[in-house]
Order: sequence, then structure tokens, then C-alpha cells
Amino acid sequence: MGFFEKLFQSQQISEEEQRRRMGGNASLRETADRQKPVREMSEEEKLHYWARGREISDIRERMKRMEELAEAGFDAAYVSLIDGYFDLAEETHTEIAFDKVEYWARKAAQAGLPAGHTHLGMLYASPKYGEVDLENAAAEYLLAIEDGDESAVRLLGDFWNHEIHIPDRSEEENAEYTAAFRQMLTETLEPEIERLRAENEEKTFVAFGLLYYYGIYFKQDLDKAKEYFIKLDEIGNSLGRRMLANPVLEDDEDYEE
Repeated sequence: MGFFEKLFQSQQISEEEQRRRMGGNASLRETADRQKPVREMSEEEKLHYWARGREISDIRERMKRMEELAEAGFDAAYVSLIDGYFDLAEETHTEIAFDKVEYWARKAAQAGLPAGHTHLGMLYASPKYGEVDLENAAAEYLLAIEDGDESAVRLLGDFWNHEIHIPDRSEEENAEYTAAFRQMLTETLEPEIERLRAENEEKTFVAFGLLYYYGIYFKQDLDKAKEYFIKLDEIGNSLGRRMLANPVLEDDEDYEE
């Protein structure tokens, strides 16, 4: 394990999913849901089956339904299963099934779901799972960011702004360690940043807007961030409109639609 990996404190993985108990007609809905095998359902029927499944209060029963959907290729169930493994570990006071979390996180990432990359990044960053790999963690977070996962922005920002403090080292030495850590992250992210720069498409606008806004990789520049958010808004991406509504991006000239 490398020097920084030994120093870096683990990120606690915590994802909360709102639950609603099934109402008085739950048994009727359940019967209707099970009229045909999941693999024979249309995408609309799978969506309904997944939404009803998220309302099931019993974690094991909920996960059973998600497994059926996941095996049938309904990708939203991949992330629901990941959440389920964390919920199950919390309820039973047992270790998280990290191998299964990784399996479904990779499936989610391969399906183009940003949450898959975010969960992979958290696994790479956690010594509870295995050997810490901060480079791969940072790379996965950036992949999630370009797809609009703002939780990954916070996690990558925690990396970027991390300051190393070793009690028996001088202030100057700790500053050198922090600078070296930042440089390692810069070199890790640089190829992906250059790829995004060359593509100069929607994912570039999302990633660069958020990175400039929060001062990650780039020096914080709200004017630059605003330029990318305007581009997003012009192509109908809701992140652009939402970020432009932030008071910190307001200036003397109102943004014209």
C-alpha cells in the first residue's frame, strides 16, 4: 500500500433511501405484480414492479424483487440492490457484502448509471473493502461527475481539499505531503480532463462547470463555471438551469433565456 493510502482516512459509505410502507391494498398490488415472470414484462411493467418494490419495508423481500429485476436487465435495480446491501448490514449489524456491492456497482457503471461509478469510487477509497486505491477512486468519481452525480463532486472535493497532518512532522513537512498528494490527484485526473476537453460536449459542460464551481482540479472560477452552465441550459440540461439560479452566480446583467 502506498504512502498516501496509508495516511488517508476512509470515507464512510452512507446512502439513505426514503421508504414508504405499502398501503392497505398491498396484497392486491403484489398479486397483480406477479401475474407474469419479470423477464416477460414490458419495460413499463418492470418500472412499475420496481417502484412497488421500493415500497416494501422488509429489506430481504425488497432485495429479492430487485434481484429479479436486475437479472432481467432492469438497470435501476442495480443501484437499489447496492442500497439494499447497506441497509441489510445496518439492520442486522453485520459486515457489508462488499463483493456484491462491487458486482452491482460495476453492472450499474457499465449500464451508464453514474451512481455505479460513485459506489466504485467509495469502494476504492475504503480500507474496509481492501487495499486503498486513491487513484482509481478519483477516476471513478470524475466519471460519475461528468454524468451529473453531484454526490461524487462532494467526494472528489474531499480528496482534493484533503490536508495531511502527521503529528510528529513539522508544518512544512505536512504542507509538502499535502502538495504531493494534490499533485498525485492532478496526474491521475489529467488524462480524463483532456479527454473531456477534446470532446467538448454535454459531459464536458457538466464536469467542467462543476469542477470550476467547486475549485476541484481547476482554480475556482465562477465566471468559467457559469459559461458551462449556460451551455447546459441552452441544450436543455436541467443542471445548468438549476446552477444558474444560484445567487453566487448572479451578476449585474440578468441571464437572458
